[in-house]
Amino acid sequence: MTKWLWFKLVAVLALVGVIVGVCFLEDRMVKDALGEVNTRCYEIETAIQENGGIVNGEVASLVDNLEYEWFKKESGLCFLVNHKNTEQLGVEIVRLKTYIDEEEEIEFYVSLNIIKNYVETFQHFMGAGVENIL
Repeated sequence: MTKWLWFKLVAVLALVGVIVGVCFLEDRMVKDALGEVNTRCYEIETAIQENGGIVNGEVASLVDNLEYEWFKKESGLCFLVNHKNTEQLGVEIVRLKTYIDEEEEIEFYVSLNIIKNYVETFQHFMGAGVENIL
C-alpha cells in the first residue's frame, strides 16, 4: 500500500471516530438533562403531597430550580439537538410558575404530566444520531 492510501484510511477512521464520539457525547448530554428534569418533577410532586397543595414556598422554589437547571442545560443541548424539539419543554416549565401564581392546581398537574411525557418521548427520539451532526 502506498503512503497516500494509508493516509486516506487513517483519515477516514479518524473521521468516523470523531462522529461516533460526538454521537455518544450528545446521547450523554440528552440523558443527563432529561434525567435531571424528571428527577425534579418527582421532587415537585413529593413536595406538593407533603405540603397539601401547590401554593407554598417550597413548590415555588423547586419550580424555579427546575426552570433554572433546564434553561442552563438547554443552551448546551441546542448545539447538538434541534432547538424546536426542546422549546416546548421550556414553555411548559414556565406555565408551572403561572399556575402557581393563579392557584390553578389541576392545570399545574396537567402541565407537570406533560413535562414528564415530553421527557419520556424526548429520550426516544433524541440521542446518538449521525443526522444531527451532519
